[in-house]
Amino acid sequence: MAVTLPKILVTFIQLATSFIQRSARGIAVLIVRDDTAGTGKTFFQYGDATQVSDAEFTTANQQYIKDALSFGPLRVSVVKIKTTDDLAAAAAIFTQYEKTGWVTFAEGTSDDWTDLSSWIKAQEASYKSWKAVCFKATPPDSMHIVNLGNEQVTFADSRGQVSGEKYCASLAGLLASCNVEQGATNKLCPNLTRVTMPEDPDSVVGAGTFLLINDDDEVRVGVDVNTLTTTNGTTLTEDMKYIETVEAMDMLRDDITATFRDEYLGKYRNSKANQMLFISAVNYYFDTLASAASNYVLNPNHDNKAGIDVTAQRNAWIGSGKAEAADWDDATVMATPFKRMVYLAGDVQILGCMGGLEFAVTLM
Repeated sequence: MAVTLPKILVTFIQLATSFIQRSARGIAVLIVRDDTAGTGKTFFQYGDATQVSDAEFTTANQQYIKDALSFGPLRVSVVKIKTTDDLAAAAAIFTQYEKTGWVTFAEGTSDDWTDLSSWIKAQEASYKSWKAVCFKATPPDSMHIVNLGNEQVTFADSRGQVSGEKYCASLAGLLASCNVEQGATNKLCPNLTRVTMPEDPDSVVGAGTFLLINDDDEVRVGVDVNTLTTTNGTTLTEDMKYIETVEAMDMLRDDITATFRDEYLGKYRNSKANQMLFISAVNYYFDTLASAASNYVLNPNHDNKAGIDVTAQRNAWIGSGKAEAADWDDATVMATPFKRMVYLAGDVQILGCMGGLEFAVTLM
C-alpha cells in the first residue's frame, strides 16, 4: 500500500499519546576505566543490578554501575575503556549503540569533564540530544550539561565521605530516571546521608551549578538546573536553564525530526499544500501534548502552533538572487516554497513542575 500523508498524522498521534511513557525513564551512559580482562567486551547494557558481572569490572566500578541502576533508569549502558584511554575512545563505542542518554565518567578527572563538555557542545551544535553530568567543570554554559558542585558527599554505605565526583554515576542514573512529568527538583538521594554545601548556595545555583542539599537527615536535589547562563530571550530563555524543560524540548524536536525524515522526506513534492498538511499534523501533536491525556506537557492556555517560517523562506529567496522577494507579501512567500527546503517555525510553552511556594496569610 502506498504511503499517504495521513500516515504522518497517525504517527504524531501515536507519539503524542506515548509522550509521557517514552519520557518516563531515560538512559544513563557510564564510562568506566577498567583493565579487568573479563570477556573482552567493551559495551554492556544493564536493566538491574543482578545483571552486573563481577568478572568484568573492579569492585569499585561494579558499585558505580549499581549506584546508577538504583534510581531505576530505563537502562545503564556501560562503556569499558582502558585506564589510559579517553572520551574519544569511549564515544566511538557508545555512539554505535545509543542515540541519546546521560553520559558521565566513574571517577572522572578534570580533563575528562573538559572533554565531555566540549563533546556535548559539539553534539548540541549538530542538534543531537546527548546530555552529560560533569563535576566542577569550567562553567560550560550549556543546557545539555549538568555540573555537580558539591565538594564532598557521604554515602550511606561503608564508603562514607568521598569527593563529589564519585556521585556522578548516581546522578546520571537519577536524571535518567526522571521525566517531564516530575523533573528532578527535590528528588531524594537515598544512597547519601550528607553533602557539603557552599556558603551561598543560591548564587552557586544561579551561576548554573547543580547542588544536592541536606534536608534534615536526608539528601535531595536542590533545583534541577543545567549550566545554561547566557540567554537572549528567544532561542535561549530562562526556562531552558531547567533540565525538565530541555528534556521536553529535545523530545519534541526528536519526534518532529524523525517523523519528517521517516514519513515525509523524499516522498512528497515541496508544495505549500503538502507543507500545510505536515504543519497540521504537528499542530495536532502540540494540541495533544496540551491536554490532560499528556498531563499538560504544554500549556493549554498558550497558542502552541507551528507554521511556515516566512522570514527564513523570504531570506532564502533573496539570498538566491531573487531580490524582488523582499517586496512579496507574506501570503506570496508562503505560496512559494524555496526549492527543496521546508522552512518551519513553532511557538510552544512547556509547563514546568512546581518549584516553590509563596503563601501570604492575613490575620484579621
